[in-house]
Amino acid sequence: MHEPPDHDFNPSVNGRAVQLDGLRAIAMMAICWDHWCPAGWPRLFPFEVFLFFFLVLTGYLITGSLLRERDRSEARGGAWKWEALKTYQVRRGLRILAPYYAALALAWLVWAPDVHAALPWYVFHLSNIHMAFLGAWPAGTNHFWSLAMQQQFYLIWPFVIWFLPRKWLVPGIVAFAAIGPGTRLAYDFFHQWFAWPGVVTWSSFDYFGIGGLLAFAVHRGMPLESRGLRLLAAAGLAGYLAVYGSHGMGGPTFGLRPLQQTFLSIALCGLIAAGSVGLPGYLGKLLETPRLLRIGQVSYGIYLFHNLAPLVSGKIFWFLWDAPFQNTPGDILRICAYASVTWALTLASWRWIEQPLQGVREKINGNRPTGRRNP
Repeated sequence: MHEPPDHDFNPSVNGRAVQLDGLRAIAMMAICWDHWCPAGWPRLFPFEVFLFFFLVLTGYLITGSLLRERDRSEARGGAWKWEALKTYQVRRGLRILAPYYAALALAWLVWAPDVHAALPWYVFHLSNIHMAFLGAWPAGTNHFWSLAMQQQFYLIWPFVIWFLPRKWLVPGIVAFAAIGPGTRLAYDFFHQWFAWPGVVTWSSFDYFGIGGLLAFAVHRGMPLESRGLRLLAAAGLAGYLAVYGSHGMGGPTFGLRPLQQTFLSIALCGLIAAGSVGLPGYLGKLLETPRLLRIGQVSYGIYLFHNLAPLVSGKIFWFLWDAPFQNTPGDILRICAYASVTWALTLASWRWIEQPLQGVREKINGNRPTGRRNP
């Protein structure tokens, strides 16, 4: 669940920070592992951190793009917001919605149970609200909650960045981000309506908002190499580890539990900045390896299809669920089947859906006016 790689959305050299694709790849493989790992295998790391990385990255990239579009449009003069909003939604739709609905159609074909029981929630990008009422993760489609949440964010955010007066942008983004820990603080209050209040969109506003604050600071001239940013990210990481660790061991959190994910969001801003600038040494070389970059390039498709892969694999490789394979080697074979099916579906989506639509998007970008309008 995340913002697909996009040249327009990245302010780094030549429009693309290559190592961010490497970070996307590592995060996506970790998410796949977490979802494919057999129930009896140990989970020693909070792999949901990698999902939150994508949410913060989305806030950062989308906000940067919207700020640059606002600068261009205001420099041209004249009315621009509603036309820009229409273009923005068309471009978002071409890049994100077509692959999404392809994945949803596949979920229908392989009989993902919740899609047949609650299809409108998925069609209209409200599956996270549905799961908040349900209080359970549906087989094959539980990852759609984060996709729905992102779509809701895409609808809201242009109104914040384009329609607020410039002097209110920072207070507006801060207020938006504060809603996240605020609603987590009121978890018990919301529990009277939702079985899982934590998957309602407002509970994650701080991921998007803090990523947006990083984009705003960079837009205003803060270098990504800023020592202050590094110190703030380190403080955020320390805060996250302290609260997470103390809570996990049954210790006191001093009322800071609702801020745990806010601390993490701040720490992830440091990781995004480091990946944008370029990490040195062996880690930097690893993030720039061609195979890892390829995985990062198509990571959106991987996320779309990776949870459907077990359902598809069960129809193609049904024998892997027979008695002789109910052991560790069988678990490994099933994971390999999931990976193979995911990769095949991802490449098919990239080749026949995403790449052709990328050409349409580039034409839309090329038609945007660049000169100043006549009064």
